[in-house]
Amino acid sequence: MSASDLPLSRMMKEGCADLHDKAERGRLPVRMTSGEMTRDEFARMLCQDAIWNKALDAAILEHRDSIPGLKALVEDIQLQGPYYDEDLAHYGASAQAEPTPGVKAMLEAIERARRSAPLALLGLHYVREGANNGNRYVAKKLRAAWGLNGGDGLRTLDPYGKNQRRLWEKFKAALDAQPFTAEEKALLVQAGRTMFERVMEIHEDLAAATA
Repeated sequence: MSASDLPLSRMMKEGCADLHDKAERGRLPVRMTSGEMTRDEFARMLCQDAIWNKALDAAILEHRDSIPGLKALVEDIQLQGPYYDEDLAHYGASAQAEPTPGVKAMLEAIERARRSAPLALLGLHYVREGANNGNRYVAKKLRAAWGLNGGDGLRTLDPYGKNQRRLWEKFKAALDAQPFTAEEKALLVQAGRTMFERVMEIHEDLAAATA
């Protein structure tokens, strides 16, 4: 079996594994999982992440009806903008912050995909959607550190609650069922790698500002 004959969800996982591991070891994720991140730091991160998440939502919605892969995979519940609005309101923060260099680079990646290769938006979204698996664990750590009993202010990390695993398995099954060509699969894997690289840049911007 050639690499392009593998299920796409496995190709995405294996093709991004090195960057996934590197991202988890970054300064910002470590502060989050250790419970060291403060609420003010989290609010600042929300402000930056809201900018590019809303841009990705908008790009996907622009092309969803015309790109079969987007139409088959991206449901409204997966659009992250409303979750950011909810959390920003909780902290009294705004999505009108000046974007960091990493956020600007992320916006450029989203714009390139929107203009030239709309299917690549699915690769970017795959990583964002898959991150919810680990983010649910992060939310648990922050709730414990901050003495929270519920999920107020952490919806962006834990958007689906107890339905997370079921929805992720549904997403992967739908992904693997799509008749993508070898070239399209390669495009999606590369887009996934781009997402990891841009997210790490954003995390480093935020960690440097905190330091």
